[in-house]
Amino acid sequence: MFTEVATEDVLRVVRAHDFGDEPEHHFGAARIDAIVALERLVRAAQAEQAAQIAALHDDRAEDMGIGRGDPTLSVIGEVAMARNIGPSAAGTQVGLALGLKRLPLVAKLFADGTIPQAVAQAVVNESVCLAVDDSVVFDGEISPQLPGLTAKKAAKAARREVVRIDVEAARERAERNRADQRVTMFPDTDGVAILQVRGPAEQMLAAHNSLDSWARGLRSAGDERTIGQIMAQTLVERVTGLAHADAIDVEIQLVMDAPTMLGQDGEPVDLVGYGPISPDIADDLIAHAPNPSIRRLLTDPVDGTLLVREPRRRRFDSLTRSHIRARDRLCRMPGCDAKIRDDDHIHDHSRGGVTTHQNGQGLCKRSHTIKSLPGWKVTTEGRTTIWQTPTGHTYRSDPPPLLPRNQPGHLRQ
Repeated sequence: MFTEVATEDVLRVVRAHDFGDEPEHHFGAARIDAIVALERLVRAAQAEQAAQIAALHDDRAEDMGIGRGDPTLSVIGEVAMARNIGPSAAGTQVGLALGLKRLPLVAKLFADGTIPQAVAQAVVNESVCLAVDDSVVFDGEISPQLPGLTAKKAAKAARREVVRIDVEAARERAERNRADQRVTMFPDTDGVAILQVRGPAEQMLAAHNSLDSWARGLRSAGDERTIGQIMAQTLVERVTGLAHADAIDVEIQLVMDAPTMLGQDGEPVDLVGYGPISPDIADDLIAHAPNPSIRRLLTDPVDGTLLVREPRRRRFDSLTRSHIRARDRLCRMPGCDAKIRDDDHIHDHSRGGVTTHQNGQGLCKRSHTIKSLPGWKVTTEGRTTIWQTPTGHTYRSDPPPLLPRNQPGHLRQ
């Protein structure tokens, strides 16, 4: 129904269409047509956004010149704050934009709405190891295969073409991927977290098979725990060297306002590095930990930010560093939700900035580097940090309230 509508007119036409006139026996066929047309519009908009990012990168590289920092990282920071997303997500989008410059036929399919962004991203990811001349060949070979493919199938087809074009490049890519090994932790719901390990396939398979075999052996011997429980607890025991997984020492931080401290109100307990958990779960952790440490954090009654952090502490480098991390929780660059890795002087120490929690902010590694690039400037306004990008756009970052009654977040001016 909407196939003949120009892409730029799709939104207007769909909004103006009377779907109530559709015959009942069509079961919403017109709405499916609208969804398809809107998907074409979304893909075209995403492709144009990628083209604008690529052009911004060209401009930034020319403006910065040689030896004045990394223009790619500067653009990542700019895009992250403009879209209110983290630098990692922005880095992925910048990589897609630059990759599509090398694959004009794939980029055209994306701009026409023929393929979704996920397929374009998969093809770009698989082709990063190709030389410029090989990219031209690859673009011509892969583009006719893409219409109708899912991202997974597109990645497989692209990988096949990469190997066929340059076997050596495929080997280097495999070596690079196998060297990219890491362990990450993601909070899940209700006191649960996900530990994710990335490494060589045969090693990950061996580790999984070992845990699975051990768990099934214990189950057959009468262990009443589930296979998953045995595997997870055995992993913790083997990694930590403990005899039992529940013997881990923990520090519980109790975030509270004045009514909570007086026993008149109740708030969730915050487990450092994870987030809010129920008071009952916190009680269980304290009860089973052999050397628990409890700290109370008192919040501002107006905006919920950290006022006082109880001085009792354990395994922290300094009170100042601990205060900054307890206050900021995550990276303070606007739009970034990465873990804090660096304690940054907002006003540089080399330029007279004092080492206090008022002049400190927690940043991830990438944001810390972006802040130091040419054209970037960070100032303060009370407890708010104001980030100014090379284009002159400014973004505000407020310390998050520890109790979620007032969440100002990051605002663009």
